[in-house]
Amino acid sequence: MNSTVYANGQELGTRPYGWISFAYDISDIAQNSNKITFAVRVDNDKQPAARWYTGSGIYAHTWIDVKNKTHISRDGIFVKTAGDKVFVETEFTSENNETREAVVVTSIVDAIGNIVGASKENIQLNSDKTFKNELEINQPNRWSVETPYLYTLKTELFLGNEVVDVVETTFGVRDIEWKPETGMWLNGKNVKLQGVCNHQDAGALGAAVPDKILRFRIQQLKDMGVNAFRTSHNPQTPIFYQICDELGMLVMDEIFDGWKKKAKNDYGAHHFDIWWKRDLTDWIKRDRNHPSVVIYSVGNETGGAVAKDLVEACNVLDPTRPVTSGHSGSQYMNVLGVNGGSEKKGYMEDLDNNRGGKVFIGTENTHTWQVRGYYRTHTWYRDGFPNKNNTYEIPNLTKKEVFTHDWIEASERKHRKQIFNSSYDNATVRVSSRLNIEQLRDIPSYAGSFRWTGHDYIGEAGYVHGGWPFKAFMGGAIDLANFEKDLFYLYQSQWTTKPMIHMLPHWTHPKVELGTKIPVWVYSNTDEVELFFNDTSLGKQKPGTKWDIMQCQWMVKWQPGTLKAVGYKEGVVVSEEIVKTANEPAKIKLSIDGEAIGNIANDMVQVRVSATDSVGTFYPYGENRTYFNVVGNGRIKALDNGSPVDVEQHVGPNHRKAFYGLTRAYIESTKETGDINLIASCILGEKKQITSNIVRIDTQIINLRGEKIQPKIEIYYTTNGEEPTINSNKYIKGFKIAPETVVKALLIVNGKPTQILEEHFGKNEGFTWNENASTNDDIGEQAEAAILSGAEILSKGSNFKGTGFVSLNKVESAISWYQENDGNAGYFDLNIRYSTKNPNLKENSLKISVNDKVVIDRFVLSNSDNLGYTWDEIKHSIYLDRGANTIKIESLDNEIIYIDEIRIK
Repeated sequence: MNSTVYANGQELGTRPYGWISFAYDISDIAQNSNKITFAVRVDNDKQPAARWYTGSGIYAHTWIDVKNKTHISRDGIFVKTAGDKVFVETEFTSENNETREAVVVTSIVDAIGNIVGASKENIQLNSDKTFKNELEINQPNRWSVETPYLYTLKTELFLGNEVVDVVETTFGVRDIEWKPETGMWLNGKNVKLQGVCNHQDAGALGAAVPDKILRFRIQQLKDMGVNAFRTSHNPQTPIFYQICDELGMLVMDEIFDGWKKKAKNDYGAHHFDIWWKRDLTDWIKRDRNHPSVVIYSVGNETGGAVAKDLVEACNVLDPTRPVTSGHSGSQYMNVLGVNGGSEKKGYMEDLDNNRGGKVFIGTENTHTWQVRGYYRTHTWYRDGFPNKNNTYEIPNLTKKEVFTHDWIEASERKHRKQIFNSSYDNATVRVSSRLNIEQLRDIPSYAGSFRWTGHDYIGEAGYVHGGWPFKAFMGGAIDLANFEKDLFYLYQSQWTTKPMIHMLPHWTHPKVELGTKIPVWVYSNTDEVELFFNDTSLGKQKPGTKWDIMQCQWMVKWQPGTLKAVGYKEGVVVSEEIVKTANEPAKIKLSIDGEAIGNIANDMVQVRVSATDSVGTFYPYGENRTYFNVVGNGRIKALDNGSPVDVEQHVGPNHRKAFYGLTRAYIESTKETGDINLIASCILGEKKQITSNIVRIDTQIINLRGEKIQPKIEIYYTTNGEEPTINSNKYIKGFKIAPETVVKALLIVNGKPTQILEEHFGKNEGFTWNENASTNDDIGEQAEAAILSGAEILSKGSNFKGTGFVSLNKVESAISWYQENDGNAGYFDLNIRYSTKNPNLKENSLKISVNDKVVIDRFVLSNSDNLGYTWDEIKHSIYLDRGANTIKIESLDNEIIYIDEIRIK
């Protein structure tokens, strides 16, 4: 936010919105200078500037255009198509007010360089002017999701015999029609929007996502079966739309989150009223030639009469695309978009009445949360069940919870929300992903659905996941490090046709009692699936079309062994997957996801590190630390593992612990040519030694460009915490360790000490294996984690929740909570847990405000039996807007009131 650009010390201008492209004219400075020094100042100091991680600084490509004084205006070409007709509007800029003769040559070039349409027109230029012309392509190749064929419009401006400007504009020929009863029609074909919402960041790489990684992520979504992308809640970089054009990804292009304050220092709070027209105009003109962009969105869970102006402005600038929003100003929208409210039980069943005669899109549907590699057989509901959100019931898979493995002991959680969520599609706000897939497929007027989200993203972890150490929102089908979750394969089984099969969970359960029945699910798009256990068939099943039988399920008695799922098409085996029980971790395996490094500088490759046992079977609980050493013309750009609770630095260190068996290394080339090899080393063993006390040390090498090296590797280690030397134990094979051991290892490469490795083992290390694990759901929104004004955090007392409580002991001392309502606006119960003692009046009072409006000016609290040791609850009905809300509790006198937590029900 708030960028100011300077050239040779001269201020060119300021743009407060960080998500918009902009340019400045530096002609005068260039004509009077031999050298220009540019400076860009970004003032992002006031936080939070958004409800999620934004990054800060220059995060996309920057360039200089050299133009004649008479030229084609920036973003001044607008290409529209209808059938085989191409309509072009071209804006010109001229600093000469005199009328001048000019010639405009327009050519349409196909994908192999042939000119398939052209025109030459004489025009009169005086100051600024817009020129319109029409061309025709004989039997054009249509742009679609399956065949994203692109043409190039070449526009040349001549003054006399001189070409003074040339602009090339990529476009696609496609016809789109929106029908309330059936949704979107693309080139005469009814297309359901099988979409996801995504933010800008890419985990460890932040907001400045390299083009190669961005392309990988969009293709990854395509492979999942996704055909539509909502740019939540701001425009993406220009290269994003280019990639979507090329890959055939439809785009809901969204510009704003809020039209008023949603985060304390966001655009809506400080700049929207002044800047929205300028920013919206620049955004539409920049993006309107992209065939991938099929609909605009102007807001998310916000409101105000400005909605009408926003829609009208969009329709004037681009009459070819409808406008929607994420549940904001719905009465003014061309297309009705509804977020979480569309997930409520009963909404889809009565959709034709709820949509008010408009085309309908579920702009955030569905919300399910899942952590890669984590499982529970009991259903988790964000707001409990039943609740005011009319949540659909998802039956438990077993009578008693099967799995107890967790990221932390329940007693150590600081908030009830600090839990991982299951990968069985049974952790939800209102509806399962499977049921939403069924509804989208079977309800004709359900035009499209955009799940929240495609990839996990950094931020929104406080309100949603209980705060630090949670750093990320984990609702994606793919995690922060671009590793696919089980949910990815559910969508792939329903939205793609290439034969596939995927099994869950893994089959390594060291703390599950032998003979316990475990639900084994198989996602597949084949006709029939057969499951084998230790080469014995457990029978065949057909994947169903109803949500609760989309997966094939077998209840398999736990014992170590091998599961094999086989998919058949017309009786022929077309896909299979094998999952084996792993022993303790012993090795690492290196592989590449996506494309290798090319012969260019600053190119990038994604290296996957997988933990395995001694025979190469994936070890799904791997959490040992891998150390990386790049040899040659490369460097470590960033490291990740997909964990929502790993708060180590992504950039800088040369090591990263694994998360559920996987680690990610982003390696970047430093020169155009030259060999690049990656040496990865790891001390492997069970952190808590639950089944084994054997430790092994493994080093692997992967060639990333050029020739692979074959160095001499030697390893020396200690088990007493001392620094290893060449006089320490030489590693030959695995060794046993005592409890509470620190293993350190020295890596010697070609006789040169290269790296020190370190790994800790003991009862307080790593994942927990508590047979009585619980979700600790009895903790609400903690006062000590809220925003305080004149209040004090205390911990002397007992029976409080979380890590402490807050004392309001003087007039106007206050606590403020951020509360997001992703459903409809309405009344909710505010439950306050407090302790107070007023010996004079036997009561104390509070003032309650919501969104700066006083709800109750004197809320009476009765005395508690023992201040700070006994706690009471009182409730009051409050009205919450859709989207962002702030709840404030304020003291009215100087008597002591302790606030422990609030709950919204």
